[in-house]
Amino acid sequence: CSPKTTAPVLTSKDLAVQATEEGNYEKAVEAWKTHFDEQTLAQIPGADFAMASQMAYQAGDNEQAVKWFDQARYKNYADADMYLTLAAIFRKQQNISKELSALEYYKENFEGDMNEVNNRLFELYYEVKLYEEALLAWDGMNVETQSKIENLKPFFSINKSQEKNEVCDSLATVILEKEPENIDALEWNGMKYYWKGENRYQREMKKYENNRTNKQYKILLKELDIATADFKKALPYFEKLWDIESGEKYASYFANIYARFGDESKVNYYKKYMK
Repeated sequence: CSPKTTAPVLTSKDLAVQATEEGNYEKAVEAWKTHFDEQTLAQIPGADFAMASQMAYQAGDNEQAVKWFDQARYKNYADADMYLTLAAIFRKQQNISKELSALEYYKENFEGDMNEVNNRLFELYYEVKLYEEALLAWDGMNVETQSKIENLKPFFSINKSQEKNEVCDSLATVILEKEPENIDALEWNGMKYYWKGENRYQREMKKYENNRTNKQYKILLKELDIATADFKKALPYFEKLWDIESGEKYASYFANIYARFGDESKVNYYKKYMK
């Protein structure tokens, strides 16, 4: 007869690992709780708390996950997945400051593809109006991610706030290719050409008022032709804006453009919308 062999007794930690391998995260969490209850805090390595916290997260117990993550950090333990998971938890909780801290720590302390982390940092920095930090995060995003309309729009807004007009000119064109009824980009282009035309008109009229010569009059006519061309470029953008929101907001621009064209009937039409 062969001697009887007894199966090894599984510890609570063994059971936690086994449950994890089986995908039974709730069971894994309970096993980890039992294991921690059986140990003193000094006996538990930070890696165990980090492993347990991941199981709590998978089980949907974010509160327990954060508690165990805090224990891991108290033990001076950190790994990349731990901080990405922390950031995901804080995002669900809409805790911007803690999510930012977790992502910033991750970026500063771990290596690898940072595109998605920079993308989220860009969104968060924009939300809290830390525009310089947002631009640094933007530089860490790949071209494909930068080209997404949901990223182009805040990037446009940041550059507009910093008066980077040439950048905004390019961005407005790209945004309108992707989103033809984007109000910010339509307004940017409409206003750009409107004010080019209006400023030229005012400047050249003033020159002529101060120097009423035939030569200056000829110059005036040429310059007014250029101003008219700019007004004509502005019109399609305002017309799209009018389709989106007709009324007082854009009426004065139409009235002034058509006044420069000498079209009194349209001037009077748009003046009806002006208070």
